[in-house]
Amino acid sequence: MIYAAKEFTLKNGLKVTLKSPEISDAPKLLDSIIKTSTTTDYITSLPEDYQKYLDDMSKEEAFISGSNDNDNSYLIAVYVNDIIVGNCFLDFLGNIKTRHRGRIGIAITEEYRGMGIGSLLFDEMIKLAKKRKNVTQLELEVIKENERAKRLYTSKGFVKTGDRPRVLRLPNGKYLDEELMVLYLDK
Repeated sequence: MIYAAKEFTLKNGLKVTLKSPEISDAPKLLDSIIKTSTTTDYITSLPEDYQKYLDDMSKEEAFISGSNDNDNSYLIAVYVNDIIVGNCFLDFLGNIKTRHRGRIGIAITEEYRGMGIGSLLFDEMIKLAKKRKNVTQLELEVIKENERAKRLYTSKGFVKTGDRPRVLRLPNGKYLDEELMVLYLDK
């Protein structure tokens, strides 16, 4: 679904725009994701995983188009001066038994972390989920060591519901565990 552009001013005075990316934004979105993947072990991909998109930008364009045209998902990019510095994805499950659930993920480039962008994105995603008929919970996964993210999620009302061991294996052989979290919208 398309998320119409909204402008916000962060506490530090920085102006950001949240909106669904356009097809022409594919290189900017990909650049943002690659930058993020080089500065944290807490997302599922390494820069090399994006080579297929760099080799064939139509794949990234198709991802954006598919997200914008899907009634069960939102892809929102964070723009600062026309540069994408982060993104968030909200996906509503569609089967009868699971359509009460939404899944959320977020990525922000290193130089823009800690400014309130993550909080802003979560506030917007929670508002969108609450408007959706029958959605009663939002779910996410977070790497157990990622204390900054867990503080954000907890501040928004998410609670830990479980653990998943060894979800990521880093190039050095180290495994990272994951925590499952949920925000109940009907309580």
